[in-house]
Amino acid sequence: MDKVLTFAAFFLISATLFGLMQWRLVRFTISWVTGTAQPSHRRRWRRAGMAVLILGNLVLLLRLPAGQLGLYAHPLVQALIVYPGGFFFASMVFGFLLLSVRDLVSLVMGASRRVLRKHTPRDHSPHGPPREEGRRGVVDLNRRRFLRSAGIVAAGSVVTLPVVSSAATARDYQVNRVPLRFENLPAGLEGLTLAQVSDIHSGIYMTERNMREIFEIVQSLDADIIVLTGDQVDSVEAEIEPMWRAIAMLRAEYGVFGVLGNHDHYANGPKVSAAMEQRHITMLNNAHRTLTIDGAPLSIVGIDDAGAGARNYARLAEATAGIDRESLTILLSHRPTVFPAAKKAGMALTLAGHTHGGQVGLELPGINLNPVYLVYDYARGLYTEQDKHLYVNVGVGMVGVPIRLVRPEIALFTLTAA
Repeated sequence: MDKVLTFAAFFLISATLFGLMQWRLVRFTISWVTGTAQPSHRRRWRRAGMAVLILGNLVLLLRLPAGQLGLYAHPLVQALIVYPGGFFFASMVFGFLLLSVRDLVSLVMGASRRVLRKHTPRDHSPHGPPREEGRRGVVDLNRRRFLRSAGIVAAGSVVTLPVVSSAATARDYQVNRVPLRFENLPAGLEGLTLAQVSDIHSGIYMTERNMREIFEIVQSLDADIIVLTGDQVDSVEAEIEPMWRAIAMLRAEYGVFGVLGNHDHYANGPKVSAAMEQRHITMLNNAHRTLTIDGAPLSIVGIDDAGAGARNYARLAEATAGIDRESLTILLSHRPTVFPAAKKAGMALTLAGHTHGGQVGLELPGINLNPVYLVYDYARGLYTEQDKHLYVNVGVGMVGVPIRLVRPEIALFTLTAA
């Protein structure tokens, strides 16, 4: 019952915010059509816009039953519902953000003009600047044409950017090879390799075929240990089975280990764990395993998702109870926010995910337009504090919308002595 109420509240808030975004875009579009289209064409433009709006919302709503019934992997459902709905949502959000930036710029420019007029001497001469009454109609016509062209270009950008960005990066998996140096690393662990996969999100944007492609890349790395740091599925139980089938190929000499993420709990945490255990993946839900590799102890610790309030399932003290203090310790956590606690607990390395690296953030030379750094102290990549390491994996999947400007990654770590 609590899960149903939580979903209802989340859906209501999300639908309200999305509705307000659409209302603002509709008001702007009506104003643009009124100012640029001929009177005889305005009604046609408005009808076309309303049809797109109704159809987009209908397709977006149909994604819910498609996901619940496990139909998202069907090619026809993908083509007619899943991706069109995602792109419609992304286009509306992106358009609203562009419009908000435009409004902010207009506000600043308007305030600047008022300040300039206030401090500029006025010309009180009875003879004003020469008037060009004859050219007024031509100027208005040219202005209308310019506004129409600019609006069409802007609308085209809003629609095409999500499509182009998704096609360019969503399946362009990169392998990030990261050397990690440790003080007093036992000789038996020198050169040990670990492959990390995070935020798979089996679901509407991650089919069984996509997952098999990812796992084939992981297997080709021939890592000694493979770790999965949460969000194996996206939100419903129907997404567990495709993940269960695809993940069967994962094998490593010293084992495959995993932890749960918040989306695994949205679906069904215990069922996700059970499915992975059936595939011989050791799930470390507030537990640890100590391996002996060439005579050297290595402890892999895992905590459940460290959410807020009642959704905080993490028990670090329980996970580390009875651990071999002589061993090198590696903590698996879905969220990177546990790093301060992990340092205090003596974890030499913490591997996390969750942030997606912003997923839609942009990082250009000298310019960082990725809002993820405003949300997380540890957003992506490698952090080293007090001789302790944290690596935040940007993940391989997508959540919310089928857009990925941040290239998906599989991380391969090599342990070496400092």
